[in-house]
Amino acid sequence: LRNSANLEQASKDLNIAWYTGRQEQVENSIYSMGDITALIPTEEVDICILEEPEHLNWYRAPGENWTTKFKHVIGIIHTNYFFYAQEQPAAFIRAPGMKLLCSWMCRCHCHRVIKLSGTLEKFAPEKELVENVHGVRATFLDIGEEVRQILLSPVAKAHPVFSPTAEPTVYFIGKMLWSKGLGSLMELLKYAEESADLKLHIDMYGGGPDKDAASMKSSKLGLDMKFQGPLDHAKLAFTHKIFVNPSTSEVLCTTVSEALAMGKFVVLPSHPSNDFFAQFPNCLPYSNKEEFVGNLYYALTHSPEPLTKEYAYALSWEAATKRLEAAGSISVQESEEMAAAVESEEAGVEIDLPPIVDDDEQRKKIASNISRSRELYRQFRSRLSEEIKQSKVLPKVLQMSLIEELDKRLDLDIEAILQSPKLRVQLSPAELDKRLLNFYNDVTGGPGGDVVRVISGGSVSVGRQHLYLKQKARKQRRRNELAHNRFSRSQFNEELNNTDENDRTPSQWVRTALNRNLPPKGNKSKIKYWNGTTLEKNRRKYKSKTKMSMMNISPFYRAPNFVTRFSTPLI
Repeated sequence: LRNSANLEQASKDLNIAWYTGRQEQVENSIYSMGDITALIPTEEVDICILEEPEHLNWYRAPGENWTTKFKHVIGIIHTNYFFYAQEQPAAFIRAPGMKLLCSWMCRCHCHRVIKLSGTLEKFAPEKELVENVHGVRATFLDIGEEVRQILLSPVAKAHPVFSPTAEPTVYFIGKMLWSKGLGSLMELLKYAEESADLKLHIDMYGGGPDKDAASMKSSKLGLDMKFQGPLDHAKLAFTHKIFVNPSTSEVLCTTVSEALAMGKFVVLPSHPSNDFFAQFPNCLPYSNKEEFVGNLYYALTHSPEPLTKEYAYALSWEAATKRLEAAGSISVQESEEMAAAVESEEAGVEIDLPPIVDDDEQRKKIASNISRSRELYRQFRSRLSEEIKQSKVLPKVLQMSLIEELDKRLDLDIEAILQSPKLRVQLSPAELDKRLLNFYNDVTGGPGGDVVRVISGGSVSVGRQHLYLKQKARKQRRRNELAHNRFSRSQFNEELNNTDENDRTPSQWVRTALNRNLPPKGNKSKIKYWNGTTLEKNRRKYKSKTKMSMMNISPFYRAPNFVTRFSTPLI
């Protein structure tokens, strides 16, 4: 923090406290164990910033709520768990459940929710906004300044990397996963080769489970892609000019920020996750294959624009901190509007749900069948209404009531519902947060909460939070008892030393002999015995085969009425 990010004062003010965590092998994620809020002293409680509040609270242990303990809680969301859930087994059930659970955790535990980009779904619309509150370390900005000096110098036109006529130097850096767009990158490069005769060498940096499969596929397609393993991005400062990142699964790609900070061209898809980067002149977004080829050709035949101080500042952690301060605060006007909305009788919350049917043709077919059935049902209701009107048997009041009910119409857009269903909760946002939090505490508290957490997806080791707290409390009680016993022993020894030998009781003489002969816990080699020697000296004497009887190294105490004799342990 002090050396790389140049935040000297922040490094002095930063205090790091650790909490116990366990790894979930199936999800390859680390979850906290125990009540984290209990680790934070009350005198230090003020504002809390939770990185990934949904992840942090999925399987949290029973304890004090974040919004109860802290005056203001800000949640920063930078992982699209809904996207990853769609690629896991049982995605039809798991993905919608994951979306609702993430929204629930953010509503319950945050006063303000900050999303790093617009690619994330809605969690709590009345308390969330989109802002990039991340920056890059000073190393990349220093490199960008060096590249700027090169581009402004007379040698820029003949530079072996950054000049318009330089040999193409294109690379990708990131985790080797198909979800990072590796397949899309291969298709784009193949299209560039076939349509524009751009056959390029691409250096691929990074490790991951799909690295070998991606390497094999690139070879089958005849692409010149060299997979070279993980590498610090800063080491590519003066070796490559163009960074290609085809991923659309990112919320905010850190490597893109680093590449722009180093003054490189960045070719990436036009996507909400990349909206922040579109302001930089060296960012070249594309929306189709043709634009990708055009942007790639432009980058190959031009030099990057020198990074100005304004753009460099926008990528720094200092600017990111300023954006965090602005985004995390709640203005007086916003607070008043929220209070008015809470008091309104029409207050409610809409939660967007995943599409019920993804395929357009199938969705239209289902909507058409439902509309036809509804039309037939309406015709039946109309005929029934006419018959009731003509009836002379039914009482007039009942007749009018039935006709009123049958004439009601519910206008629904079935296709819109299948495409983007919404859950409307007729509660104020504040009341909904309160009820959700109370419900969560009721469900997850006690031993039954462990069952709920395990059924909800937590492993046996991670989900059994209540059992973990009980085991932790039991260990603490044992430590307290041992500490109390040690205190009692030292207190007894002090009392023994203050007692005259002639006044000692038989039990006190036994305790005296035990204390002198039985070594306490610790470094036994430094324990002094009755004859002034240490255990190490006794060992040396024993090893040198000194003819010494056990009487010579054994303490001999004579009490008024009895004799005790104990042997010094020889180890």
